[in-house]
Amino acid sequence: MGTGVTLDIPAARDPAIFDKVFKLLETIDGRFSPYKKNSEVSKYARGELSRWRLSRELRHIIKACKSSEAATNGAFSAWAGDNFDPSGYVKGWAIDKAAKLIEKNGYNTYCLSIGGDIKAASSGEKTWNIGVQHPGDKLKTAATILAKNLAIATSGNYERGLHIINPKTKEPADTLSSVTVVGPSIVTADVLATAAFVLGDFALNFIGGQAKGYEGLVVHKNGQIEMTNGFDKYQSALD
Repeated sequence: MGTGVTLDIPAARDPAIFDKVFKLLETIDGRFSPYKKNSEVSKYARGELSRWRLSRELRHIIKACKSSEAATNGAFSAWAGDNFDPSGYVKGWAIDKAAKLIEKNGYNTYCLSIGGDIKAASSGEKTWNIGVQHPGDKLKTAATILAKNLAIATSGNYERGLHIINPKTKEPADTLSSVTVVGPSIVTADVLATAAFVLGDFALNFIGGQAKGYEGLVVHKNGQIEMTNGFDKYQSALD
């Protein structure tokens, strides 16, 4: 996935669970990265694999990407560039797969972050304080989110440059500095954050009109911060 991974499991005493999670993520990256020449995704994008030869997981990802494109009216698309690139879906999907592995091993309180997309879970009193980096200043936060069982996804160009393509114009999306979406599913939050970033000034209206339980925060190019009406309930009183 070409990005950093952090995992905190407060109750873990055996490092084996961390090894299992990182091995799973390495396997996912090796199979579904469009940046690896011999990955299944790259072979499929080059037309070297017919549909009947694809793995069950890749068939699922292709179908989910098509559904996400339809649900966002084309604002999210794995076919935005010259080749099939499901990275915008796979990152959230990978987090979800890793979260299920962690829980299967008996840990229900954890925080997993991949490239700034986060799944935070708590089965007890633990509350995770998640800082959303301000795109204009790495030493500042745009918000601090209080999370017990919450997914947080952020899209923007401030870390990786102009990499998010508007599927309709085929040009990089660059109206906003960042968009953060919170909600129950990291897969859905990730798709919505990408689509909202592409939609620019219509981002908050778009997020507000999506499935119940998802809220958003936008940082404009001038540093102004706006959020949907329900976002404030997730924020720390310190912000």
